[in-house]
Amino acid sequence: MLLSDLINNLRVKKIFQTKYGKSVPFHDIQINKIECDSRNVTHGDLFVAIRGNVADGHKYIPDALANGAIAVILEDDKLYPDSYFMHNNVAKIVVEDSRQALAVIAASYYKYPSKKLQLIGITGTNGKTTTTYILKSIIENYIKAQNINYKVGLIGTIANLINDRQIPTKLTTPDSIELQKLLANFYEEGAKWVVMEVSSHSLIQQRVHGIDYKIAIFTNLTPEHLDYHGDMGNYFKAKKILFDNLNNDAYAISNFDDMYGKDIVMDTKATKFFYGLNKSADVYATDIQINFENLKFKIHYGIDTIEIETPIVGKFNVYNCLAAISAALLLGIDLNLIKKSLMNLKPVNGRFESIKHPNAPVVIIDYAHTPDALEKCLGTIKEIIATNKKFGKIISVFGAGGDRDKTKRPIMGKVVSEISDYVIITSDNPRTENPEKIIADILTGISENKNVFIEVDRKKAIEKAFEIAKNNDVILIAGKGHEDYQIIGKEKIKFSDKEIVKNIIQKI
Repeated sequence: MLLSDLINNLRVKKIFQTKYGKSVPFHDIQINKIECDSRNVTHGDLFVAIRGNVADGHKYIPDALANGAIAVILEDDKLYPDSYFMHNNVAKIVVEDSRQALAVIAASYYKYPSKKLQLIGITGTNGKTTTTYILKSIIENYIKAQNINYKVGLIGTIANLINDRQIPTKLTTPDSIELQKLLANFYEEGAKWVVMEVSSHSLIQQRVHGIDYKIAIFTNLTPEHLDYHGDMGNYFKAKKILFDNLNNDAYAISNFDDMYGKDIVMDTKATKFFYGLNKSADVYATDIQINFENLKFKIHYGIDTIEIETPIVGKFNVYNCLAAISAALLLGIDLNLIKKSLMNLKPVNGRFESIKHPNAPVVIIDYAHTPDALEKCLGTIKEIIATNKKFGKIISVFGAGGDRDKTKRPIMGKVVSEISDYVIITSDNPRTENPEKIIADILTGISENKNVFIEVDRKKAIEKAFEIAKNNDVILIAGKGHEDYQIIGKEKIKFSDKEIVKNIIQKI
């Protein structure tokens, strides 16, 4: 692609080019591909220098040039003088914000795929993953019912999918280049709809800048990533970017019951649509019944009322269902087809996933790693136990991630100890932190009179839960959910909560 086509929509402060060793007015050059990692640069590439949290891409401009870059986009005009680029016969393009520039040129390079798709973005602290899977399932059933030849893409924490084919993922929301490439691939493979999680990091870092969302959904907002955002105000502002940038022909769907639900869509140009348990919402639920097998509730939309039964579990999943239902209705999908889709949902991997055996306690595996998510998980378990006397006590196994927000650790400890009968504190992904120090932080929130056990080894901690539990008890293993690894130091070690549980149960 020509350089002029890539930078056509950029706010360029300066372009410096040379020919035959002399500075000349802009002249076009053919660009092979775009890179923001100097290690991936090959001959003919455009390198974009990004200021990261850990490393500054400007420092790697010499490496990019050595690897064959023929043009560089950067913010710091003075770091490398024009003469440096002249001697290397490389175009120098100075912009105000190279992150934003990367998003703009990536969209241009891949021919604006988001404008060709029905793109639904879902943001919030909890519930994003489950909501994407519910909505994807509903749309797929709609496609079958309509007998139309389209596919559905999904971008999220667990995996990137087109229909059932999995594409590996590293981040909840990929960087601008990977994201645009993924959307372009989805479109080329026949996708019409793409459902994606949108993280606060991706919004602040402008990875999704310029993406044309037809629908945006807000799930909820509770303390998370405060090590990155600083406080809840900044965290809220990050999430709000998604809704502030919607066009007036889009829809902004929000949780009516969340304290941030109305404020987050306050300034949007899009049409607002609310869901919740409050009758003032556009779609609301009543008559909720929960157990470890399924979830039942009634949906009210305008003059329509319909009974829902779905195999996913937990009162918090009523909200996830409502969010997905809201989007499906705005896409023109019939409520009765939505009902059939929810009835046949497959449980989402590691999201309040129950493992049952007649001679073992019920085990719930969940990704909950914030105080709010833990409280909702444990609250659901407690509510089910209260309405079904055959169940006994709650044993919780959990930890907290290393090199992440430390302020939530004692709050997590407090929440878990207040609702559980037994608490086993263990490692999550300690990363470069001492796991015993992480556990000590959690312990500061736990009252001394609780039944608390400490076991740094996560496998032994799960085994300890089974030693304590009777067959009618419930074990919650929280924090890692779908993850099949542990990060200890800088090493990724194979580890699956689910595998450990299944191996223990097989021996019973």
